[in-house]
Amino acid sequence: MTENFDWSDLEIQLQETRESLDAVEHRLHQVRREFHEKQELQTQQEHIRAQIQEIADAQPPKKNNSRNSKVRRNSHSRRSPLNPLQESLHQQLQEISDRLEQIELDLESRLISWSSFNEIFWQIVRFVGIGIIIGVILKSCAG
Repeated sequence: MTENFDWSDLEIQLQETRESLDAVEHRLHQVRREFHEKQELQTQQEHIRAQIQEIADAQPPKKNNSRNSKVRRNSHSRRSPLNPLQESLHQQLQEISDRLEQIELDLESRLISWSSFNEIFWQIVRFVGIGIIIGVILKSCAG
């Protein structure tokens, strides 16, 4: 055994490992927070959809005479007039949907990043390169 083992390299590696662990824990907390926010927004979205359905069910059915049905057929792209509460709920629903999309993109970008593949990528490059070199050496020795 060597008596003058340098502990500074080990301490540096330990510090780097601690920093990496702290970064991973911070990232995990962010992902959990966004996941819970996503679940809450989905619950709100379902609640708003239920409210919209209740309002639609509570409205009396309109009379269907032949003139109204012709107008409806000619204007499929037009939305039926909504009361202010329904419009407000639709707007909230759209905002929640947009926020859910943003959260999903954030979660995907945090879970999959280049830094997580960086080390693996270089190990693959290194070992494939070594394999090719060994293969060339063996082939030249054999033939």
